[in-house]
Amino acid sequence: MAANKKKQIVTPRAVAVYPWLNSPDTKFNADGEYKVTLKIGSSEAAPLIEKIDETINEYQKEQSDKDPKVGRYSANPPYEEEVDDQGNLTGNYLFKFKQKAKINTKDGRSIDMKIALYDAQRTPTDVMIGGGSELKVAATMWPYVLPTTKSVGVSLRPSAVQILSLVSVGGNKMASLFEDEEGFVASNDNAAPSDDDEEDVDATDF
Repeated sequence: MAANKKKQIVTPRAVAVYPWLNSPDTKFNADGEYKVTLKIGSSEAAPLIEKIDETINEYQKEQSDKDPKVGRYSANPPYEEEVDDQGNLTGNYLFKFKQKAKINTKDGRSIDMKIALYDAQRTPTDVMIGGGSELKVAATMWPYVLPTTKSVGVSLRPSAVQILSLVSVGGNKMASLFEDEEGFVASNDNAAPSDDDEEDVDATDF
């Protein structure tokens, strides 16, 4: 697979774990990172695993033609089987997605990245996404070779998210502190204007 031919994927419906999609996580990176782990059942995950493994194998073969040592490197896929607190397999897979919030180019430019968010009807939205929300993620697979760990892998870089079932940040725990009152009632219209300057994001991916 040529280095400039990155493969795009759209995940099946999945449960979001520790999502940072509205704003980047800056705890370990000052520039910030958008990220989310998706929990997917084994049968639904199988086609995605096949695509990832195929990409890693193709890239490893391509790179080993240039450097034979790469052919002996181990695979480092961006997924793993989920294990419960007792150490038992749950039947789910966890897929890790990550995108830098700021990209510094070789020519000195700095590009701010953002994850495009859409509702189930593919309308742009800015709702806050909490853990437990059900999503589809559009992402690009970026293969890499890491000589320091003698591994070949793929990074899953998200560009857009479709929200199929929303769990707001904080869930309903805080709402339970109050009682119903007369006054403002939130509408179901969470649409936000689309950004014409966004690159490589298309609602037709979903």
